[in-house]
Amino acid sequence: MKVKKVAVVTFHRAHNFGSVLQTYALQEYVKELGKEAGTDIEYTVIDFYTEEQEELYKVYKSGINIKNIIKNVFVSQNAKALKMKHRKFNDFISENFNVTERYRNTEEIKLNVPSADYYISGSDQIWNVRAKDFADVYYLDFVNQGKKISYAASFGPLKIDWEQYDKQKYTQLLQEYNAISVRERGSADNVEYLTGDQCSINVDPTLLLVSEQWRKIQSDVDYKNGQYILMYCLEPSKQQMEMADAISKKLNLPIVILRYNNKNDMFNHYVKKYDSGPKDFLAYIDHAALVLSSSFHGTAFSLIYHKPFYVFNGMKDNRISSILLKTGMTERSLECFEEIERVTLDKPDDKVIEALLNEERNASRMYLRRALEIE
Repeated sequence: MKVKKVAVVTFHRAHNFGSVLQTYALQEYVKELGKEAGTDIEYTVIDFYTEEQEELYKVYKSGINIKNIIKNVFVSQNAKALKMKHRKFNDFISENFNVTERYRNTEEIKLNVPSADYYISGSDQIWNVRAKDFADVYYLDFVNQGKKISYAASFGPLKIDWEQYDKQKYTQLLQEYNAISVRERGSADNVEYLTGDQCSINVDPTLLLVSEQWRKIQSDVDYKNGQYILMYCLEPSKQQMEMADAISKKLNLPIVILRYNNKNDMFNHYVKKYDSGPKDFLAYIDHAALVLSSSFHGTAFSLIYHKPFYVFNGMKDNRISSILLKTGMTERSLECFEEIERVTLDKPDDKVIEALLNEERNASRMYLRRALEIE
């Protein structure tokens, strides 16, 4: 059997449910493509993990300054649960990913480049030059042989002023790719602006796997036999929290949250499940009576599991709006307080969702087979 060595670089160490699960999904999908074609895929996750990124996800912040001292005081009341979450993320990574040695900076990876036939810039906002944990490594600047491709990479939701971020450098790095795939139209516009070329637009890796595949790895956690609203927002605004409270009152269902947000944590009455790892996240989505989110991956997994869901300001996010437009579900976006009147527990149309996802999966299959030269 032929062997292809594939190495991916992405935000696999971020203690963010979407980041870790999209890493898992692309790995599983590529390996399955290899099996179908009789090709053995040796798949490796490049363990590029800077100290800056590690600091972002620590339970207690380092450094003696007023901001960190205040954060650590607030976090102390939830420290036990957050440490459990931290452990669950690390366990998921060690159990599911074949990682290289750790690289803490660009210099380390350039001195000892992991061997592969194909290098993939994976999904998530890895090309977002504004991100705190961004590095040129995500543009595969360390690769000196082998083929460079991307899959559903994203520049993030906001417009980038490339004149401030060395346009010439990123133009050159992108021109060295053998195949480019991004996650949304806004990212494709960035590629075209930088290179003059169009590229493929493919769905986030999480959408490549079906619900049955996700259920195989999810945990068995639940709350009140599914009689709850799961709210998954990365940084919920005061208005979003007020809207969620009104929906909770309207439907007579409690709100469960999984993500600690110290800015608002002391001022809500939500059911806090801060010890949740990636497997728990899947289960809480699957069992929820309703999902409220402002997150791309909150939306994606709601679709995968065919859950009743609504997205706060979804039409203002080019990643989420593209999915809602394709499925004809723009009414699932809540733009203002008055729109909560139309919130119900009705499920979206399963046939419409599966028709879209199957179409997107087929397009992704064709792209990846071509890019990785899987015959």
